[in-house]
Amino acid sequence: METIITWAKENYDLISLGFGVLGVLIGIISVIQARKEAKQAKKDKKNKTK
Repeated sequence: METIITWAKENYDLISLGFGVLGVLIGIISVIQARKEAKQAKKDKKNKTK
């Protein structure tokens, strides 16, 4: 357990960078998904009015 804690302390910057990149990726995926859902909702609304 102590070796893990020591490794984490020594690689704090690398761990922070990894979580930052992960956060950006999740954000991009969320935006893409929201745009797909909005496009689908717009298409559904258009089809209902016909």
